[in-house]
Amino acid sequence: MYINEVEAILISIMRVANPQLPKLLSVPDDVIELFKDDDTISGVHIQSTWLSAADLDRKHLTESLLSYVDFSQINVPRFGVLDCEFKNCNFTTAKFPESSWQRVRIEGARCSGLQITNGTLRDITFNNCKLELVNLRISRLENVLFENCVIDDVDFYDAKLKNVHFINCTINEITFASARMMSVDISQSTIQGIKGINSLKGVTISYDQLMQFAPSFAAEFGIKVA
Repeated sequence: MYINEVEAILISIMRVANPQLPKLLSVPDDVIELFKDDDTISGVHIQSTWLSAADLDRKHLTESLLSYVDFSQINVPRFGVLDCEFKNCNFTTAKFPESSWQRVRIEGARCSGLQITNGTLRDITFNNCKLELVNLRISRLENVLFENCVIDDVDFYDAKLKNVHFINCTINEITFASARMMSVDISQSTIQGIKGINSLKGVTISYDQLMQFAPSFAAEFGIKVA
């Protein structure tokens, strides 16, 4: 079975809803003025610009496409995103505490230091992204797909994960400590390190991964191997 066939089956099982964008998107002449005028930005294509925390404060973004947009170093609490696509955007050290993301596709993004703490992520796809030192602590994730991503220290501490799958990812380090999980699948990815071995109830792993982490399982439960 080819990997795209596996992805299609898993996506179908998870029922990940795709963003619903209008066929025609307007391209604003002045992005900054656009964000000054309305609390909800909808039906636009924003490209090749830098957005600050002041631009996004108390804003909601819906039914829009953002390409090559720089969100780096912003801090925007309670940001709302619905039915949007982000292509080749920069989320380096961006903070979105207590934010809500629903029906969103993030593709080719730089996510080093991204923080979405105590937030909600539902029907989200991360494709071909680099996630390094990403903080998703205390967040709620449902129907979230990571595909073709490089994951280097992503922290799900005390998060709730339901129907979260990692497909064809390279996972160097991931933390599940104190997480509560249901139907989480990491069996289709390569993994170097997992923190929070005792919180893996509800996770599907492959036989090879089981053998790989057997010493960690044994140590966690105080088992000595002679």
